[in-house]
Amino acid sequence: MNDTTTISPSSITPRNVQFGFTPALPLNWHSGDPATSRFYDALSLTFPQGERFFIDSVRLFADQVTDPDLKRDIRAFIAQEAIHSREHASYNALLTAHGINVDGFERFMERAMKVSQRWIPGKTQLAITCAYEHYTALFAEAILGDPRVMADAHPLYRDLWRWHAMEEEEHKAVAFNVYQTVAPGFIGYVRRVTMMSVAAFDFFFGIPILQFWLMAKAGDAANLRSWGRGLRHMWLSPGIWRRALVGTFAYMAPGFHPSKRAVKPEVLAWRAHYIATQ
Repeated sequence: MNDTTTISPSSITPRNVQFGFTPALPLNWHSGDPATSRFYDALSLTFPQGERFFIDSVRLFADQVTDPDLKRDIRAFIAQEAIHSREHASYNALLTAHGINVDGFERFMERAMKVSQRWIPGKTQLAITCAYEHYTALFAEAILGDPRVMADAHPLYRDLWRWHAMEEEEHKAVAFNVYQTVAPGFIGYVRRVTMMSVAAFDFFFGIPILQFWLMAKAGDAANLRSWGRGLRHMWLSPGIWRRALVGTFAYMAPGFHPSKRAVKPEVLAWRAHYIATQ
């Protein structure tokens, strides 16, 4: 993508939307396909605790930020992430209501986040946040920029993922800007790319394992036809997982900054849509 800054910090806007997750919603909500649905469900399972971790890592250094624009962006970032965490918690509770009990995994995530926050240095926690925020921005580009990604999804889930993606696109540079403020220079760069390497390993191995676990709990682990459709969606067309993998390498450049990634007109159109429907 071209190196052009296209989003101004003032565009970060928390939207307190609530989605009505009820048992009447289909379990296989994307294309009627278990594997594709479980892929996005696996991502959703990591969000409630993950978003809270992101909030806390930025808060650790909020008092060291003096730039008024960045201070405002931090407040908007925290508000957006808190709402994302709430809505994905409701999303995940519906999995349990459908018979895929995820309570144990959510308790595991909560304990893992507490251990991480206790033992990992603050700047490293913030570097981890920057890495995962890059991935959420890459997903946002794909979800909003390619109609195929959510074309066959149930309308409620389609709206949730597009709303979440749009706000991730808006605040994609906030944690990074805080990190540059408190960890400039070569050591900061080394820490940043090291944590991206760790995040990439976790992301590209952890999510498929979690997806398989959800498929097994739903009784679909041996559904080869569904796995084929899911893998096609992830890797070929629209290839959302492939795009995230390719996007990892840009992050490693010393001069990388999230706001240098050009934003497709389709992404900006979705922002205009949400502004119009506020």
